[in-house]
Amino acid sequence: METIEVALHPTASIGGDLPWYTFLLKTVFTSLTLGVGGSGGIITPVFYIGATSGNLFGHMIGSEHIALFAALGFVSVLSGATNAPIAATIMAVELFGLEIAHYAALSAVICFLLTGHKSVFNSQKLGMKKSDALSIDIGDDIDSTSVHLEDREANRIKNIQDRLRKKADNLYHKKNSRKK
Repeated sequence: METIEVALHPTASIGGDLPWYTFLLKTVFTSLTLGVGGSGGIITPVFYIGATSGNLFGHMIGSEHIALFAALGFVSVLSGATNAPIAATIMAVELFGLEIAHYAALSAVICFLLTGHKSVFNSQKLGMKKSDALSIDIGDDIDSTSVHLEDREANRIKNIQDRLRKKADNLYHKKNSRKK
């Protein structure tokens, strides 16, 4: 918890107070521990990974708002890992104040949409599909749900691939005819 506090501190420095690779190590070691059957939490590592990766991102873009990026990383990773953007946004307001609400909501929803239909809570029920292009069963456990691309979307992608292939072939033939 001390590292999370350091990451959320406005004057935390990468390399000094907080090594830049700390979120990578936490991800690897938590995965290994849980993968081999070891005991350990899920949510605290999510907080840790989010806050430290957000801190690093803030330093990478040269922001003077390092604590804001650490807080948004905290909220975003929580939203994506738990598949619960509203709860993550409310938690952000409770922990960091009302001023962060709109930033937290935006980052939580973006992460929620990008992570697909997975969650650290396997028994969580799917309440909606995140894209009309996907075929899923609403109301099933996340763990037992299979996600498939709708046939019409698969055909659209195939058509785009065919058109790109034809254009590439045409460019190749034009290029080779100029050499002769």
